[in-house]
Amino acid sequence: MRYSVPMPSLGADMDQGKLMLWKIKAGDEVKKGQTIATVETTKSAVEIESFRDGKVLELLGSEGQELRVGSTIAIFEVQGEEIKEPVAPRIKISPAARRLAEQTHIDLSLVTGSGSDGQIELRDLPSPAPTSVVNIREAIAKAMARSKKEIPHYYLKSRISLDALLRWVDEKNKVSSAVERLMVPTVLMKGILLAVKEFPAMNGYYINGAFEAKDSVHFGVAVALKSGGVLVPAIMDAQTMDLAKLNSSFQDILLRTRKSELKNRELTEGTITVTNVGDLGSHEVFGIIFPPQVALIGLGRIHKEAVVDDGVVRSGFVIDVTLSADHRVTDGLTGSRFLALIEKIFLSPSMLEEKYEPTGSNVITQRDLPRDSAGDRI
Repeated sequence: MRYSVPMPSLGADMDQGKLMLWKIKAGDEVKKGQTIATVETTKSAVEIESFRDGKVLELLGSEGQELRVGSTIAIFEVQGEEIKEPVAPRIKISPAARRLAEQTHIDLSLVTGSGSDGQIELRDLPSPAPTSVVNIREAIAKAMARSKKEIPHYYLKSRISLDALLRWVDEKNKVSSAVERLMVPTVLMKGILLAVKEFPAMNGYYINGAFEAKDSVHFGVAVALKSGGVLVPAIMDAQTMDLAKLNSSFQDILLRTRKSELKNRELTEGTITVTNVGDLGSHEVFGIIFPPQVALIGLGRIHKEAVVDDGVVRSGFVIDVTLSADHRVTDGLTGSRFLALIEKIFLSPSMLEEKYEPTGSNVITQRDLPRDSAGDRI
């Protein structure tokens, strides 16, 4: 049976992409999950994976061609019901659009017209302008503007001591090889992952007026690009990883992001995101949720400040952890308990060990919540 392979959407703001390289040819047998092509978007070059097993009958997209999301780029022979091919209509196009299409070798059969009776106008054709930092920032701005418009955000912050956690990391690294040394951001992410297991309402999508919780945690990580802009690839199935595996996976995703070797799943299937401003950043960051996700955790710069320990003032390391969450799914009480569990884990880093398993019964109780200045529980 024939299956039309569509150009996938690699982001909420994407309407087209440039086919850079085919990694298959007619006659090849393809397995689900196999990389079949590399596509350039306004953000990055992304490896496209096949969603089905099958045999390649025909490649319709040409390398270097701009293709609209949803257009057919290849035909596979697969098991299942046959997908009928549409009858090609006579193309209506304005003179200006026709001239540009001829100059840039655009396949008009893959373009949807927005004019009267479906006529293709100049505005419907893909722009010949190359990818740039400006384009990346424009794409990010569109997604964030949509998020602020559609998602009722609420924001919370917790300042957490990291003295115990940093000592714990140092002890671990003293007996580890250079390759196995733990990165502090990885350890912080592991703590957040454990908290997410206890608070599944923070992990999933809000779609069509309802929340869809996800069992797998595809952990989005904001990565700054050297050329400018930010990408948010996801560490897939991060909830299954111990610290060593999470550490290596984090380093791998950073490297492949900067080399433009990400897969489409990694850019489109994140279920919750963390943004870390790093050693040179601000003390705190309040991020904007990436739709259709419902939560984003911000990690500020680790810094020293005066802390009171058993009545003694001393210098200690602290971090501001922030939560941006969707008020349609959770509220401030749930968010406060979520941050309180993250604090509990950071203060007791032994909980990061493999032996710790969340109970699923919301381990944070009323007595675990922080007190306000009057001594009352929040």
